[in-house]
Amino acid sequence: MSNIMPPPYILLELPNVTECINYPIKNVQRIKYTCFDVSKSLLAFGATSGGIYIFNKNPCEFVQLIPNKDGAITRLSISADEKHVGFANGRGVITVSGCEQGPNALHSVVTSKEHQGNEVTALAWSGNMLFSGDDVGKIAVLQLQSFIAKTMFQSSSQTIMNLDSRVCQIDVKSYMLLVSTLTRCYLCDTTEEQYRQIGQKLRDGEFGACFVNKENAVEINIKNKVKDYSEVRKYSIINEDSSFAVGRGLDNTLVFAARPSSRLWEAAVDGTVKRTHQFKQILGRSPVNILTVDAYEHERHSFEEMATINADGLSVNFPRIYNLNGVIFSYKKDALFFLNLDNVDHTIWCARYKSIADCKVYGDAIYVWLNNGSLINLKFMKIDKFLIKCYVDDKHRLCANLCAQYKDYLLANEMSTRLHILAGLKEKIDDKELLETIHTLLVKFERLKENEAKKVKSGIYVVDNTYNAQTSLMSEMDKTIDNNEEYSFGNIPPEAMQTLKDFSVSVTDRLNTSKKILKEKWDDFEGKMKHLSVEKPQEKLIMPPAQTPKIISRDEPLALDQTPVLERDIVFKQPSQKAIEIENNISSDKDDICKSLYQYFRLSLVGKEDEKSNLISIIESFACDIRSVYELMRLLENYCTSVGSPEESRYVPNKIFLKYLSETTKRAEFLDCIISDEVLYKYFVDSCISVNLKGQKHTDFGCECGYPLPYARTKQNPIFFELIDEFIERQWSSPTKEQCYDTCKRMPYLWRKILYLRRNEDLVNILRILMQILDESLLHNFLPQFTLDSWSRAVQLYATLHANVCLNCSKKFSNVSVKDTLCWDDLGALMIKSVGGRNSLRIMEEHSRLIEPGEVTVKFYHTCLMVTMFEKYDSTVTAQLVDALYTSYRYEDSKYEICNLLRNTTG
Repeated sequence: MSNIMPPPYILLELPNVTECINYPIKNVQRIKYTCFDVSKSLLAFGATSGGIYIFNKNPCEFVQLIPNKDGAITRLSISADEKHVGFANGRGVITVSGCEQGPNALHSVVTSKEHQGNEVTALAWSGNMLFSGDDVGKIAVLQLQSFIAKTMFQSSSQTIMNLDSRVCQIDVKSYMLLVSTLTRCYLCDTTEEQYRQIGQKLRDGEFGACFVNKENAVEINIKNKVKDYSEVRKYSIINEDSSFAVGRGLDNTLVFAARPSSRLWEAAVDGTVKRTHQFKQILGRSPVNILTVDAYEHERHSFEEMATINADGLSVNFPRIYNLNGVIFSYKKDALFFLNLDNVDHTIWCARYKSIADCKVYGDAIYVWLNNGSLINLKFMKIDKFLIKCYVDDKHRLCANLCAQYKDYLLANEMSTRLHILAGLKEKIDDKELLETIHTLLVKFERLKENEAKKVKSGIYVVDNTYNAQTSLMSEMDKTIDNNEEYSFGNIPPEAMQTLKDFSVSVTDRLNTSKKILKEKWDDFEGKMKHLSVEKPQEKLIMPPAQTPKIISRDEPLALDQTPVLERDIVFKQPSQKAIEIENNISSDKDDICKSLYQYFRLSLVGKEDEKSNLISIIESFACDIRSVYELMRLLENYCTSVGSPEESRYVPNKIFLKYLSETTKRAEFLDCIISDEVLYKYFVDSCISVNLKGQKHTDFGCECGYPLPYARTKQNPIFFELIDEFIERQWSSPTKEQCYDTCKRMPYLWRKILYLRRNEDLVNILRILMQILDESLLHNFLPQFTLDSWSRAVQLYATLHANVCLNCSKKFSNVSVKDTLCWDDLGALMIKSVGGRNSLRIMEEHSRLIEPGEVTVKFYHTCLMVTMFEKYDSTVTAQLVDALYTSYRYEDSKYEICNLLRNTTG
């Protein structure tokens, strides 16, 4: 392996903000974040509850909740001016809400139903226009009109394009719109209402596209070209040989579109492809290390030389691409990519994080959101900029070590005059050997120092001061900040700045918050008082009439001047004899009901259970709602223990609970209540697991990580499977949809149901779980969705699974044999039915290194040949022909007949 000097970039990890982000929902387990976006100063998270949680970025703090009752949020985007946030729900309805803070904040909302019934897959703002795309290729625009009043705004929405397939990414530059779908990339001129395809070659899969400004580009103000979408029409496609007439404002703009096998197309903004960038070989190098928070704080950094670890390179499909500080940023589940367009040798990638759910970029900041809910904040910085940061932060040792590491690069390239400040390292470092190593650099820094002088607003020229370094560093982080601005009162600490911000919060909001806190404390106090013992005659206190407390309703807000009743004001009364008798009768009735339920269970064991109406009548004589049924089951647990059956104290109530739910006419209503109640939800899932474990129909069907194992007994359904299926279906259409996955991990059988519910999604998203289950009947159902690329990926996944390795956690399992479930020949038969004989042979040959000799038999090859001959005349008989040929190979005579037929045909 050849060693390669690392490119001049540093990936710096910033302090973790996960705890702050998760704080608003940490005590509500049913609410999970589903998506997020970043802007100049804000972070926004959509949730399963339908709400939008808004945070300040620096310092990270929760500032606002935008409520919404239309279902879980699936996609959101913050406008550039941070005055609005657009978001979509699972029904395809797009909403725009004001997200300004302060007493005059706008909180009105507008909606667009252009995508209703479809999945919104992309959102992008351009001024006051929100462009959106969905899973069927529809592109729409929602434009906010002029404000009529401070509390109301108008809008107009319209579908502008209907493209060929699912929209992967949308980007906007001035009046140009860029749309990437599964098969093509389109460039749209919104002023002329025309669009054209970029390039001629199609593709198949998730690929991104974005606009990029050339270096030193100067954008001209072109506001006069913005279209009024109140009169919008559907766009027309122009001839592929034609190109757009582009104004001067976009002369320095390029278009980049992802292509298969680690490639990018570079095109002019008129739609003409100029060249292809290839990154496959460079990505064969080892990934770079990230400078962690701890390493930066303690000035530790591992200086490992890059090496080629994969001579064939790394083939990647870039599903989203973004312009990031002169490079193209992309990501996949377990890697981050930084593709240098000017010098391919300066391309780097990182493999530190696993299970990446989404990434967002702003300036030089990258936010990486993981599936476990963690939010990682990174800075992508050129080495010269990072050296200044180290020096300003008093990380002199780290700064000097990096100078030594990148000495050749810094000497060979023209330096920015900002680096003159590093000449001060010779006074900061005591290590003579290190100083000797960077001596030539220090000399060059000294020369830069002579040319650098900065005039501040006071008229003073500043030389050799960290002021210039700090302001220049800020200018690259945010170009809208005035670098040279001096504060009249010196540097304001963050605490003081936060105090000033707090003055903008309305007094009314603070009062309402105080009332809410007092009301919660009062409710909590009342709850605690219920549990006080009533047998306290010695503590009986009689209040004078003048001190009789005012009775406050639970629903009535507690005024600020109202004081909660203290314990000394409570009158404890002795229970009357009548009350005791009533309580005893109730207790006796409960025992009788529990006894009847236990008898019902015992009779069911010998097949002599009563009519289902008896069970329903027993339970409904005591309980009128599902919460009461749950309380009855808890009583039944105690009853089982009292009659000497502690080992059945959980199983008996669990089974009766599920039996009742499966037979009651109120099943749908009760299931909805269970889904929305955390306690009932947990009891229902625990009951399902308990009952199926007892019947031995739930064990050994899942990996330790919760993924299902390949089924050897596919047809074995769990007990109460119809009830469980309906429960999952109802939860799938509820805001708590994501909890279905947690339930599946405890009951792996349900992954089959999840696949059914996700049957209309892109196969790429569900292929891993589909292959892990490895159910032939399920695979048959998904055959129409398979393409050559998805079959190629399926073969790779199956090769891993064939070695008895889980596709989710990569751990080996031994309780199921994949070979006995579905062999290579069987997988080949499914492939032939899907893409034909010729393509199946090509795919198997492409991945032959993954297949052990003898695993694919002559049966597969002969079938490929036969199907190839017949499908020329009638491709509709392919499936029946494959089944007939595979069945024939069970008999020796039939096998020889097929061989002779093929010899005569090919001869």
